[in-house]
Amino acid sequence: MLPLVVVVRQCSRTRCTGRAVVTMTYDYGEATAVVGPLSPVAQKGALDLCEDHAQSVTVPRGWSMVRLVTEYEPAPPSDNDLMALANAIKEASQRRAPEPRPAQREVRRQSDVPGQVGPKLRAVPNPEENND
Repeated sequence: MLPLVVVVRQCSRTRCTGRAVVTMTYDYGEATAVVGPLSPVAQKGALDLCEDHAQSVTVPRGWSMVRLVTEYEPAPPSDNDLMALANAIKEASQRRAPEPRPAQREVRRQSDVPGQVGPKLRAVPNPEENND
């Protein structure tokens, strides 16, 4: 039986290996950032933040920040994620491996390729010989 693998999302901040606990989204038109519960799936343009970065994140001057979450705890994997992973593993385990075939090796020289002409050789006179 294959071990169950649970994917844990990491913090989006550079060089941070902390586990993401919140998702921060932006509304540029409203100049607002919203820190809320960790989204079920990673979203393009949103930041997943660990607890340390969620508490210390700031927004540009003139922006407002809305915090929908003040207590941070990692979100458990959803049933959908676990079922999708289990189904993928089950499907992969039921596939048959292709039958092995002997390797075919074909060696070709440039002169063996139709339409190709080999290198052009010509004699170069030796400057030390006097051909008077």
